[in-house]
Amino acid sequence: MPDKSLRILLADAHPMQLLQLEKMLNGMGYFRIAPVQSFDDLQHLVHNALQPFNLLIGNIDLASHAGVDLERFCRVNVQIQHALLYESQHLKIPAVPPGQRQALNISLPRVPDDETLQAFMALVDTPRVIGQLRPPGKPGLRGPAKRLQNLGQTVFSRSS
Repeated sequence: MPDKSLRILLADAHPMQLLQLEKMLNGMGYFRIAPVQSFDDLQHLVHNALQPFNLLIGNIDLASHAGVDLERFCRVNVQIQHALLYESQHLKIPAVPPGQRQALNISLPRVPDDETLQAFMALVDTPRVIGQLRPPGKPGLRGPAKRLQNLGQTVFSRSS
């Protein structure tokens, strides 16, 4: 069951891509969505937010046209907890040790499709149980996380 309180920010200069992403998220049960079409609007919303955004789904080109590295913007900004970024050129894969992973940041070579978005949302919207350990001998990735392995999962840690 989706966490209907998740705050999601969509950033893309193309209105049809924004609409497509918003419809996919609505179909999954997410409705607290703010779409923006410029980096200035994105920056304004993020810097003036009273609560952090749980997820930013954005086109890297939107920020690069403004001379900003969107991955770095997400990494250093505490108002963005997770990021799913896409572009049309290549995949960026910075590595972070598993013990330091706290926030998800995935770069895709194109706009996410329905299956990719569902798998990512399953990771972001998973309830966290403190103190629960995997049984010995069980692999670390199951279900949606396993499907994202081939997307070049890039996870970074955020100091609190």
